[in-house]
Amino acid sequence: MKRVVLIMIMCLCGGMLYAQTEEGVWETFDNKRNKVMSHVQVYKQDGKLYGKVVKVLDNTYATCTRCSGNDKNKPIVGLMVIRGLENKGKKWEKDDGILDPMSGLIIDGEVWMDGPDKLKVKGTWGFISDTQTWTRVK
Repeated sequence: MKRVVLIMIMCLCGGMLYAQTEEGVWETFDNKRNKVMSHVQVYKQDGKLYGKVVKVLDNTYATCTRCSGNDKNKPIVGLMVIRGLENKGKKWEKDDGILDPMSGLIIDGEVWMDGPDKLKVKGTWGFISDTQTWTRVK
């Protein structure tokens, strides 16, 4: 009986640890506009963190008109918005690691978990920073 209880506890804890990963689909929320904007698929590749827009929920912003370079006038769906953040313990960070499709700026970025279904995404440009809370899409 003790063995069964121990196995159940291990399964529950393992499930909670799995839910704590940054990987998955996240609903983005724009604090300034007070609205849900998109779904972003976050994944790890070669030890770095990436995120790509897979769905736009506000069709006002269908293309990245303010972006530059290869991203200029590209559809928002498919844009890489988290760009190779590196693991720094509990956070993922990188200078020029986040694309803000609203402004077209590529800014310094940090990402970290804030519970099993909350992801904090912070962008910094000079002395200005903004942190958004994204929620996991289930």
